[in-house]
Amino acid sequence: MKRAGWTLLAGMVLLSASPLAGQSGRTNFFVAVQGPTWGPDRPAVSAADTHCHDMAYSEGMGHLTWHVYLNGTSEHGEEGQIARARIGEGPWYNFRGVEIAANLDQLHSDGNNLSAESALTAYGQPVPEGVVIPTGSQLDGGEFSLEGPFFCFGLSG
Repeated sequence: MKRAGWTLLAGMVLLSASPLAGQSGRTNFFVAVQGPTWGPDRPAVSAADTHCHDMAYSEGMGHLTWHVYLNGTSEHGEEGQIARARIGEGPWYNFRGVEIAANLDQLHSDGNNLSAESALTAYGQPVPEGVVIPTGSQLDGGEFSLEGPFFCFGLSG
């Protein structure tokens, strides 16, 4: 392999494996405030998953498999995709390493740590004032709105 190829390969490995300054190595949760252009219909779950992954990859979290917290619909051929079942068992940590929830039961209860201070974007920024979260799905994965923002959860492997 030519030197340029090795340099590119090394840069890709560093980009996908290294947390950014101030970012916790345990980060596996963020809020995707802005989504791609979805068109007139609600996005397919797989398109939203890809958007979560793309955002995470650009911020050094590409080593995880990312899932948006949405239920699939029969309209998109994704009726078997259940939000709660897609995100793993926990625990989940934000950009700063603050635990959002230890497990599914805590995440779906009043005991979770989802607040304006803890629900950070992939860039470690708070969700802009006035943005209501989650609007992608209710905590049970049911419909809340057809627009983002969305919760993104990363799974190992």
